[in-house]
Amino acid sequence: IGLTSAIRLQEAGFDVTIITRDLPPNLTSAVAGAYWYGGELASHSSRHRWSSISLEEYLRLAKGEYCGVTTFRMLEVFAAHVPDPWFKNLIPSYERVAPANLPAGYADGYWMEIPIVETPRYLAYLVDRFQKSGGIIEQRTIKDLFELSNNHPLIVNCTGVYARHVAHDEHVYPLRGQVIKVEAPQIRDAFMDDDSFTYILPRRDGVILGGISQKDNWDMNVDPAVSEDILQRCEQAVPRIRQSPVIAELVGLRPGRHEVRLECEQLTDTCTVIHNYGHGGIGFTLSWGCAADVVNLARQISGQ
Repeated sequence: IGLTSAIRLQEAGFDVTIITRDLPPNLTSAVAGAYWYGGELASHSSRHRWSSISLEEYLRLAKGEYCGVTTFRMLEVFAAHVPDPWFKNLIPSYERVAPANLPAGYADGYWMEIPIVETPRYLAYLVDRFQKSGGIIEQRTIKDLFELSNNHPLIVNCTGVYARHVAHDEHVYPLRGQVIKVEAPQIRDAFMDDDSFTYILPRRDGVILGGISQKDNWDMNVDPAVSEDILQRCEQAVPRIRQSPVIAELVGLRPGRHEVRLECEQLTDTCTVIHNYGHGGIGFTLSWGCAADVVNLARQISGQ
């Protein structure tokens, strides 16, 4: 969210400095399964628009030199019949699956080709793109946005779950995630059962097995019981997947909130904040669209 906002602001003519406690790959974004998916957005007009803008950008990136973004085929399955998704005509391919061809226990499903992000490579690409355009990165910790207000007339607050502290927003809470990355080059297609939060995501750097979403859990340690549960669920979808060598077990804290906060706040007489956080588990899906709105707000504030 922060890197895409910074890049779009650069492209709009702003001089941008990123202030961050952590650098890639030590970010929540680096842990994410990180695929574009608009399945939960149909009833929310802003999210619909944000995700459509992001989809267009990911598909553009996937056609260029490899930067961590590509597309893959995913089978999404459901326990009951579902309508076609709103985005079926926006993605490269979409095909419903006949009930007889679904895995056991499922009543409906479809194949779709959607963007997938190899997060370590992609985050490094974004950092490089930002710095090559003159962007500055300062690595330091802040406890409150007021610490920056004297020296920065415009702040874009993309602090994720830590907005609970630096922006004093009690509506923000962690949604703890945990995944397993395995070496399984034989897996070519992705699988998702969103009801049970089970997914298998093949990337160039390994296959991501997930997942979990634990509200109000700040624990960054790997939970062996959660890993075992993930392996059992993924084994049901793809037999023998649990025999694959484990590359890494990763934990991250998604920034939960009842809705994305993308709005301006007058912090002091001389400093305005654009808040851009609270994206839950769909930050990659919304990032480029939200960045476009950040630019529009920044232009209004600066009189561009």
